[in-house]
Amino acid sequence: MDEDLGLSEREKELKKWNRPYRYQAFPRMLFRGVTTTGGRLEVEQRIVGTELEQSAAEAAGWLDHPTRAIDAETHRQEAPGIAAAERAYRDRRMSDAAQAEAAQLDGATSRHLGALPARPVRRSHKAKPKAAPEPTP
Repeated sequence: MDEDLGLSEREKELKKWNRPYRYQAFPRMLFRGVTTTGGRLEVEQRIVGTELEQSAAEAAGWLDHPTRAIDAETHRQEAPGIAAAERAYRDRRMSDAAQAEAAQLDGATSRHLGALPARPVRRSHKAKPKAAPEPTP
């Protein structure tokens, strides 16, 4: 600290911060896109200090870049609309009995069903015809 003699407090602080850049993996900033109550897309920020925290945050939907976070939120919001459009297209091609069953399932739930649950298909118990043996040359 002898070389700090005669330096002002500001100069001492600048000397402390003016050193060559050295990469550090952590702490790291993560981002998540959110929609406000007004319908605007915003980016939340979170700082993680370890690799374990980062993997837990990424599992919860946090991403490493703000643009990717907004794209992921946009995709998450568009997915139900796309599912509804695909379902409406498939419903038009169903028989009247299947459409009645779909309406009954829709009435039984308060949320949108993007796809109807598959009903198990009953297999017939008839024996399959055996293939004819191949002729030997």
